[in-house]
Order: sequence, then C-alpha cells, then structure tokens
Amino acid sequence: MQTVLPREEAVEAIFSKIFESKEACGRLKDVFQEHLEEENISGDSAGHFAEVLFHAYKNGDVTALLLELCGRSMFDLLREAYLIPKKFHGKAGANPVLLTDVDGNLLQEKKVSAREYTKFKETYEIHQCAPRSKVYLADGYDLVRSYEKGTKIVEKKENKSRGILILYALPDTCKMGLTEAEAYAVVWETFMQIQKAAPRAIVYYGQETGIKKQKEFDEIGVLLPIREFEKKMLHHLQEVDGIVLACRVKIMEKAGQESLDLND
Repeated sequence: MQTVLPREEAVEAIFSKIFESKEACGRLKDVFQEHLEEENISGDSAGHFAEVLFHAYKNGDVTALLLELCGRSMFDLLREAYLIPKKFHGKAGANPVLLTDVDGNLLQEKKVSAREYTKFKETYEIHQCAPRSKVYLADGYDLVRSYEKGTKIVEKKENKSRGILILYALPDTCKMGLTEAEAYAVVWETFMQIQKAAPRAIVYYGQETGIKKQKEFDEIGVLLPIREFEKKMLHHLQEVDGIVLACRVKIMEKAGQESLDLND
C-alpha cells in the first residue's frame, strides 16, 4: 500500500505511553481540534477532498486524511502536543540548522546578530560539556506539510526559533531492534522531564544521525531559544545535562557499555 508519507512502524509503545496519561490524551485532542477549526474545505477543494478520502480508505492511510482535514500528519499532531520530540535531521540537516561549528565558530554563510553570537560564545566558553555532547548556535523550525497537487506533499519551514542547542550522543537504537517510534517511547520520561524543567525548550531526536569511527549512533538535541532562556541559560543547560545523561545511562545498561564510546 502506498501512503502519502512514509508509515511509522511499531507505534504501539509510544501510544501506550499516551493512553496512560489523561493529560497527554487531552493535549492531543486539543491540538487536533484547534487545527480542525482552522481548516475549511471550500467548494473548490471538494474534489480533492473526495480524492484524498478514497486514497485514505483504499490504503489505510490515516495521515492522508488528517493532512486534508487539519493540515497535520499523525506524528505532526503528536509533536505539536509535545508528546514526542521533533525529528533531528543530522548536523547538516534542514532542521535544526546549525549556525556554528563544533569549535564554536560562526559558519561563514550564516547571519547572526552580535548580541546572539555574544550570548552563545559566553555560554560556549563557560558551560562544561559532558562526554559526547556539544553546544551549537542553531535555528529550529516547525515543518508544515500540505498538498500541492493530488496527493503530492510539499513541506515548508515556519516559526523560526534561534537558540543554543546542546546535542548528545546516545546508543544506536536501530541495533537494539527498535523503530524510531519505539525509540521515542524509550526517551518518553526524559522528554517529559525536560518539558517540566524548561517548558519552552524544543527537543529533537534522530535515529542513527551521527557517525564516529564508522559506528552510527543516535542523537538527542535540546534547543533553548535565546529570547526565553537568555537570563538562565547556564542553569537550564545544567538541568538538561542531568536529565539526558541519566537517560543515557539507562539505555547503555540495556544496550551494553560497548554500545557507545564516551571518549570525545
């Protein structure tokens, strides 16, 4: 069966976490209803609605119908309800976009204000990074999808957030036999703890987005927007360190100590 977006596999684990929380279920429902109210299917798009409805029925593709009804895929809704991390696209990826290199130097083609770069450099020089973690200046975005023609999907960036991204290496969950959705379930508690400690933080997760010595690894990133966290940036970085490193220890206990080389 052909779906409009790649189908996420083995989603039962993450949904079991959501079902256990009335708050999580309520957040998901509220986000869906909010976008449903924003979308209006006009007479001009009635034919497209019928086409998408048939495609969704024929292919068992709930995301196809959700995109038509509320402009979001199933996993888009989960992300907007802060129930799973945003997808990390790698250090050279489209979201987030890194503005500095590993040594804290501004990349040549990037435009950054003096105030933003000064704040970053101050943080970069003072914060003591844990093993296999690095700090970057970065831009994060919401990736919004919509139909262009028929069931063809286009994607655009919205709501840029510039901040300090702290990126951590985690064991390769693919080698543990986990899908990306199952990896989200593994870091569920960590994700929720970060939200409580830093409510406006943006969390990213990438499966096998890093490679070192020909060995792939997962990455979790936490973007702290400068506007919201400028006054207590170092404090929140320390809090995030404690939360993520505790998660890494637990994963390594399951995957084995050899699953991740902690030497920088």
